[in-house]
Amino acid sequence: MFYFIIRWASIIFFKTRLSFNATGGRHIPSKGAFILAANHCSYLDPFLLTASTHRPLHFITRAKILTLPFLGWVFKHANTIPVKSRGRDLKAIKDSLKVLAKGKVLAIFPEGTRTKDRKLKEAKSGVGMIAYMAKVPVLPAYIDGTFDAMPRGFKTFKRHPVRIYIGKPVYFKKEYDEKQSRETYQRISDEIMRHIAELKAAHIGKEGECRSC
Repeated sequence: MFYFIIRWASIIFFKTRLSFNATGGRHIPSKGAFILAANHCSYLDPFLLTASTHRPLHFITRAKILTLPFLGWVFKHANTIPVKSRGRDLKAIKDSLKVLAKGKVLAIFPEGTRTKDRKLKEAKSGVGMIAYMAKVPVLPAYIDGTFDAMPRGFKTFKRHPVRIYIGKPVYFKKEYDEKQSRETYQRISDEIMRHIAELKAAHIGKEGECRSC
């Protein structure tokens, strides 16, 4: 119940305050497990993803965020899986796999943290490992505008259009048949980021102008 309150509050906020627009919603499966993987620019991003799909999302979130005033309280009550900032958090991985095993949706930011300069960063191996172990498809998504609306280091937002572009599901059948290894995990993660980069290239012009608006 609380999740859906957050979702509708997010929709209203982005529609009325930040000229929100979502593209590619038709690619979201109506049922079944999958991973929604997006670039990370701002604390606004989880709420933007929540507003972009009718499927309830379970977020992998840095445990440190849960200590923040108000925002931390919201995340604690919104299908959050906390993960330690350093080292491999086995409990977070197990909890993530349980979510996917139940046919639900896991949302994750492969870069692991918010960008400082709006550029895409290298993905961590964690998303590849979870995808490999769960054997589920991954939907890439590119978020644009949240860096301008509320960049890293800012506690308030400014009016700026935000957009999200959701791509087609990606299946890693070849990689899922390979031997389990960190290299395989990283290769899957890198491929996920490549698809996110392709969404950016397809929809955002060289000067940052939206090509599909």
